[in-house]
Parts: sequence; structure tokens; C-alpha cells
Amino acid sequence: MGAGASSRAAQLSITDPKVCRSFLVGTCPHDLFTNTKQDLGPCPKVHSEPLKTEYEATKDTVKYGFEYDYMRDLQKYIDECNRRIDAAQRRLEKTPDEIRQTNALVSFLNQEYISLKSSSDTH
Repeated sequence: MGAGASSRAAQLSITDPKVCRSFLVGTCPHDLFTNTKQDLGPCPKVHSEPLKTEYEATKDTVKYGFEYDYMRDLQKYIDECNRRIDAAQRRLEKTPDEIRQTNALVSFLNQEYISLKSSSDTH
């Protein structure tokens, strides 16, 4: 964070819409899974340690509703991950034609094995 960014963060309050609420409550989803396929990229909002410390020192954090927003955002992220997993699993599933071809190949290999075994038993 540059000098301009730190002075900008010093001017913000906890409730400013430019401040990342997920960062204040726990961990910003943008900071999770960096350099992976699930990477969300950099967070467009401000991550300020002094504001996080101020939020944690606040006695009545419930009045802000940040925990609810944090849980909602995490659930959206989890749902997106689950959608990607489901899509990948669907791509891996075999089609009926592929299943038929696999079964035919296994049957052929079994017959070849039996014929090889029987021919080697006769020798």
C-alpha cells in the first residue's frame, strides 16, 4: 500500500462503502486461493489494518451488520466454487456411447486373456 493509499485509508471510517467489510470481520474472499483457478483478483475495496483494529475494539459490532454481510459473501463464494465443481464433474462423466465402448473393450480384453491363458495351458 503506497503513501497515498495509507493517507486515503486514514480518512475513511468503518462504515465507508469503500472499505472492505469482509476484511474488517475476518478474511476478504479476494485474499483466498490466490494464484489458483478460484482467484478473484485484487479486492476493489480498501483493506486497512487500523480500521480492522478499530472495528474489533468496537463493543457493539452487531449494529453494523458486517458479520451478516461477511457470511453472505462467503456463501456466494462457496456456491460459485460448488457450481464450478459440478460443471467439472459433469465434463468428466461418460456418455452412454463411451460406457458402451468401454464395456466392449473390457469384454474383448477378457476374451483375449482367456484365449491366451488357454493356449498357454495347452503348451
